[in-house]
Amino acid sequence: MNIPTTTTKGEQAKSQLIAAALAQFGEYGLHATTRDIAALAGQNIAAITYYFGSKEDLYLACAQWIADFLGEKFRPHAEKAERLFSQPVPDRDAIRELILLACKNMIMLLTQEDTVNLSKFISREQLSPTSAYQLVHEQVIDPLHTHLTRLVAAYTGCDANDTRMILHTHALLGEVLAFVSAKKLFCYVPAGRSLMKKKRS
Repeated sequence: MNIPTTTTKGEQAKSQLIAAALAQFGEYGLHATTRDIAALAGQNIAAITYYFGSKEDLYLACAQWIADFLGEKFRPHAEKAERLFSQPVPDRDAIRELILLACKNMIMLLTQEDTVNLSKFISREQLSPTSAYQLVHEQVIDPLHTHLTRLVAAYTGCDANDTRMILHTHALLGEVLAFVSAKKLFCYVPAGRSLMKKKRS
């Protein structure tokens, strides 16, 4: 996961702390220590208090970073969908392609080596939600779920508020997230090993 290049020393320090905190929180949750986070970031432990306040504040800052990062990644997809929906009769094949593209983007984004800490952070929050989950849910997960439900409903010709559409979208997202939570298992099955070898070659 590439933290954007910053222009000032303070911004660079904050970015380094966020990257280190994502790694530590993703691995240990709130049991991660500020000492370990600061050491991994190459910063003085006092920098956490200076830039963020408490460890809990840093945790929320990580959640906000994730929300901003994912929101930025999926914004182009949402804009494509809005352009499609603005047509008098949206093309059904184009809708299907957008659904497939969304799933592909999520799998690619959440299974890359540089986003593993982001995935771990979100997985922990889903299993044991804190106030950080509410932030990510409201800013990313809920809008994305609504967006995909709208696409699925348009493709099937159903109402987006139909419970079946909401459940279908939820199941679709679950299938995508299975590649994140069960990535290690996938790498051990023959087909998975074959694909991973092709990816590395």
